[in-house]
Amino acid sequence: MNTGEEKKRVRWEYRRRLAALDREEIVQKSALITARALALPQLQTAETVGAYASIGNEVATGNLIASLLSAGKDLVLPVVKGDGIMEFRAVTDPARLTPGVFGIPEPRSGELCPPEKIDFLFVPGLAFDRHGGRLGRGKGYYDRYLARAGALRPDLTKAGLAFSGQLAAAVPLDDRDLLMDLIVTEEEVIICHGDPRKDPEE
Repeated sequence: MNTGEEKKRVRWEYRRRLAALDREEIVQKSALITARALALPQLQTAETVGAYASIGNEVATGNLIASLLSAGKDLVLPVVKGDGIMEFRAVTDPARLTPGVFGIPEPRSGELCPPEKIDFLFVPGLAFDRHGGRLGRGKGYYDRYLARAGALRPDLTKAGLAFSGQLAAAVPLDDRDLLMDLIVTEEEVIICHGDPRKDPEE
């Protein structure tokens, strides 16, 4: 099975797992994830923080967004453009977000934030592994953005938010996929080390 086919299989499996979560479980686990995320040492020193507005059965980020704003962070959220590009714009009032291309709440009128200004970025995903491997929904928006942001800001901290049931033994990766630095679940904070695509003897 090639990487593309394996990604499709894993996406189907983890969409199924997310769909099986009930609302109470999502709320409870998301609260624990939010508390762990807000306590991250890397976040304390970050001035500009990128996050995302959750939809469906994703880790709920409403309280995280509110807490980041209350802490005085410069908060930016993604806006998906029709040309396949994603950009981040400033947010001061989450109540003013409006649904975008995929129904995800976005800050349409906030100040545009260049990738190199973001110090810390929370990233969504369907599945993650302990090496920092991430499997998104297949559109490639985050992969393209992270490639651009990483080139401009090599010290950008990338943290995936996930329920423990979204952790896979190994996420299928190709050369374009960038690894997370941290993964935060309701049970633990995983510090990611090593790229599984590289020979350890290199």
